[in-house]
Amino acid sequence: MDNNYSITTDSPAETINFGHKLAGFIKSPALILLKGALGTGKTLIIKAAVSELGYKDEVTSPTFSIVQEYKADLEILHMDLYRLDSREELIEIGFEDYLNREAVIFIEWPELALSLIPADFIFIDIEKISDNQRKITVRGEGKQSSLLIERLNQEC
Repeated sequence: MDNNYSITTDSPAETINFGHKLAGFIKSPALILLKGALGTGKTLIIKAAVSELGYKDEVTSPTFSIVQEYKADLEILHMDLYRLDSREELIEIGFEDYLNREAVIFIEWPELALSLIPADFIFIDIEKISDNQRKITVRGEGKQSSLLIERLNQEC
């Protein structure tokens, strides 16, 4: 079984399509960490996945609010840790309490929180190759994440 899945998308539409496919393999609870420079498509992938998971309203990046909560057939949390500077700030916003919820949790800019992340998670690294092209690499830790990556490798 491969420990990762990689795809190169050639347009925003293909990146969105990846987000839809990813959501099809997600089972709650799930923790999905997204890393990439500004403008690489982290929020684009999350918007597509959240839509595929059943949320019908607008999905926006929670850069200033830190956390957005979406109610669909399951609970979805979208976190953006870009504006946080310390582990203490994570603790102040109740980060560990969020992680204990039975939800699908997407976290943009997760680097600050890595020491608090539980053992089962999906890590998506997005690299900008050109204006429209992205290399998306999905890695996982834990049983549920390994199963998701296995399904991505089989069906995509």
